Amino acid sequence: MRNNTTKQNSHRTNKSAAPQKEERAKTFDRKRLQKALIALGVLAVLILSVVAGAALGFIDNSTDLIAQEYNLDFSSVVYYIDEETGQPMEYERLYAEQNRVWVDLENTPLHLKQAFIAIEDERFEKHKGVDWKRTFGATLGFIFKGNNSYGGSTITQQLIKNVTGNDKRSPIRKIQEIIRALNLEQKMTKDEIIEMYMNTIYLGQGCHGVQTASNAYFNKDVSKLSLAECASIAGITQYPAKYDPLLNFEAHKEKQETVLAKMLELGYITQEEHDAAVSEELQLIKGASIAANSNIQSYYIDRIVEEVMHDLTTRNKMTESDATKALFKGGLKIYANVDPAVQSAMEAVFTVDGNFPGGGNNKPQASMVVVDPYTGQIKGIVGGRGEKEGNRLLDRTTTLRQPGSAIKPLAVYAPAIETGLITPATLVDDTALTIGDWSPRNVDYAFLGPITARVALEKSRNIPAVRVLDKLGVNRSFDFMTGKLGFTSLVSSEKREDGKTYSDKNLSSLALGGLTDGVSVTEMAAAYACFVNGGTYTEPTTYTKVIDANGRVILENKPASHRAMSAETAYTMAQMLSGVVNYGTGSAARLSSGVFAGGKTGTTTGDIDRWFAGITPNYSGVVWFGYDSPKSMSGLGNPCVSVWKKVMDRIYKNVDAKTLLRPANLVDRVICQESGKIATDFCENVRTDFFKSGKQPNSFCESLHRPEPEEIIEETIPGEDPNNAENPPAEGEPNTNPDAGDDPSVPAVSVPETDDESQYWWSGDE
Repeated sequence: MRNNTTKQNSHRTNKSAAPQKEERAKTFDRKRLQKALIALGVLAVLILSVVAGAALGFIDNSTDLIAQEYNLDFSSVVYYIDEETGQPMEYERLYAEQNRVWVDLENTPLHLKQAFIAIEDERFEKHKGVDWKRTFGATLGFIFKGNNSYGGSTITQQLIKNVTGNDKRSPIRKIQEIIRALNLEQKMTKDEIIEMYMNTIYLGQGCHGVQTASNAYFNKDVSKLSLAECASIAGITQYPAKYDPLLNFEAHKEKQETVLAKMLELGYITQEEHDAAVSEELQLIKGASIAANSNIQSYYIDRIVEEVMHDLTTRNKMTESDATKALFKGGLKIYANVDPAVQSAMEAVFTVDGNFPGGGNNKPQASMVVVDPYTGQIKGIVGGRGEKEGNRLLDRTTTLRQPGSAIKPLAVYAPAIETGLITPATLVDDTALTIGDWSPRNVDYAFLGPITARVALEKSRNIPAVRVLDKLGVNRSFDFMTGKLGFTSLVSSEKREDGKTYSDKNLSSLALGGLTDGVSVTEMAAAYACFVNGGTYTEPTTYTKVIDANGRVILENKPASHRAMSAETAYTMAQMLSGVVNYGTGSAARLSSGVFAGGKTGTTTGDIDRWFAGITPNYSGVVWFGYDSPKSMSGLGNPCVSVWKKVMDRIYKNVDAKTLLRPANLVDRVICQESGKIATDFCENVRTDFFKSGKQPNSFCESLHRPEPEEIIEETIPGEDPNNAENPPAEGEPNTNPDAGDDPSVPAVSVPETDDESQYWWSGDE
């Protein structure tokens, strides 16, 4: 009975379920029919829009501009101002045909063109701007699957998107793009389109176009690319962040092999060529290029290109591709601040390998910037040692590195003199010091006892610099560097991806140069210029204006200037820096002509970075030396000092030296560097120091031997500052630089600022 009942119930259930199934099927059919009708409607509208647009001559202005600008082939010219005549003189041209950014199709391998077509638009040679098969497929995918990627773009459509900068995802934008593509293919040939596409496509690592990508990734001109390298570059374009060969090699290699497989499928290459390319090891190199048989531009022109490109895109709101075309095919006139004599003097020194220690394939590198202190104009740039082998190479004058003791004049002595905390004659105690759990040391692990601030700077003593900064306060020092001297790379307080909080507001960073990220050579040169020009900081610039082919000024550089320090402080610091050259660690920088020179050396923890920041009455110049991937240079010495001298000696062969202007209210005294008082006939270690009126010592040195100090900044052991307790320095943070000048063994710590003068013994004339 139960079985029969069950069967009957089941039968009744099946009978009742049947109509429900039929109803659902009808509903599904209706929905599918609705979607199909919508799809047909969309496609009909799409086709009618295209036909109507073409029939009515609905051609977007950008389409005309693309065709017109492609035919422009005017070389942009860089000018400099001749100092004798005041007239602009041609310095260098940016040729579209030979430039290392724009490259003509005839100078690219056929396999590169084929690789892009294979992976991006296999029917490129056959369609008229739109691949209708892919477009219909993308439209149906949008309707039925909700896929809003709007795929199906041809190379022609992608070129339009690159040039117009319109990448908004919407059906209307897609229809506009299709209309533009159809019209563009009536105005340009396939070769012209693929050439422009390959010169404007973004390929990761800041590379726009196949030439810069070839330089950046493979250290060669695009004409020298192998089949494997062509497929490698073509594989980047669909998703540059994912397929960047330097950041994600495994994904990149897989994509490269996909490109090669597609080229084989389309008959572009043979099986043997495919297999060989897959097996070829990609020799990836970043930051260098060898542009064979091309015009190699100077590092100065490289910087001009970068800065004008940046300003065109940010200030004039141009797309990257438009800015590139304007620079290399738009007939621009660029008025540069370069001094050809200065630039050639720098290049003459930097191209001689013997001027630098270390060699081989992985040799230490070097860079230098020379600035006019009175205008802020950069007169010369060299971003690397040896013969320059390509264009838009790595410019080491803009990379951030630890400054070491070269920071002391900027972060310690200048603000301390400016605030009246010290004078050149102030005695500072060079004896053992412990602050919290940190004991900074000098490079020689020795102590000199009480010495003047001038001698402390001349001999690059670490402990006196820490004592002065501790009294000054890290906040005042930090504000002086960032607010007065133009440094943008210092870190106030920042929590980073590793979960640690970093800050340069500590004694180690600001007194000894162990900064979180570092500073650039250009920043240092601009800051040191303040000591020459009466204390005024002027933003460093490479050009004054850019004029387009129609004579219209499209960019103008008017650098901002402000008072960084008083003229008295600037002149006093210049004289103290001259002591570094005449008596201290920078003695090798003394100029053969006898022209006034001053400066400061710098060596960082582990002998990783070396510096010399120097000044003359005409120039501020800074030299850096080190490995691109930081590592120790123990035993190589500091070539920056001698290189600086060689460059300046060359420059001053044809330059009349200016005179540093001494402020009227400065007084000078011959000071005994043992006592910090006015020297007598019995004193041997003496310097002429300069003081603001009323701040000069008035007592004479009284002893024939070293006296007990009357004016000493003594040891400070501040207690815990509750204002700093929330952000203690993270263990192992990167600003661990004992001298970052000269003592690689002492860890950096963040020491709370204190203004408690009861912890100091001050006496004498201060």
